[in-house]
Amino acid sequence: MRAKTRLLVAALALAPFSAAPLGTAQAQTGTAGAPPAAVTPSARDANPVTPTPQAPDMPTYLGMLDRGITDLRQEISRAEAGGSRPTQAGATSPEMVHLMQKVRESWQIAERAPRGFNGNAAYDQTMRDMRARFSEVGPQHAQAPEAIESARGALQSLEKLRQAAAASAPS
Repeated sequence: MRAKTRLLVAALALAPFSAAPLGTAQAQTGTAGAPPAAVTPSARDANPVTPTPQAPDMPTYLGMLDRGITDLRQEISRAEAGGSRPTQAGATSPEMVHLMQKVRESWQIAERAPRGFNGNAAYDQTMRDMRARFSEVGPQHAQAPEAIESARGALQSLEKLRQAAAASAPS
């Protein structure tokens, strides 16, 4: 028993000294508490872990929009197929939660327009539409038929934005 107590006391006494080299090494390399490096959005990863970066060019943005449209269309189909599942009274179904998330992701993708396109009339109108659609799909309005209809409206807005972006892309 005494040996275990002495061993524990010795380990606790040495603990501050054994942690110091780790903190010193991090401070020397400059990685302690540093934010992640900025990642450029791509069609594959439209939402990198950075504060709303713009697409570097129109072809990348078009790819991001295509991916967002496809994902939102698939999520609408899933919500339509599983939206009638019973849930606890007042609870939002998992399908509606996923649908809300997908509408939000679509809105975030639309926001990432490259310079020169993110101020034109089609872009501004889509941002207003997406904001309104997202508020319609929000948790307080997450009844299946209404939420699905709002998500369809968001999909139409995204498709219109994609057409406008393609028309403004240099040939």
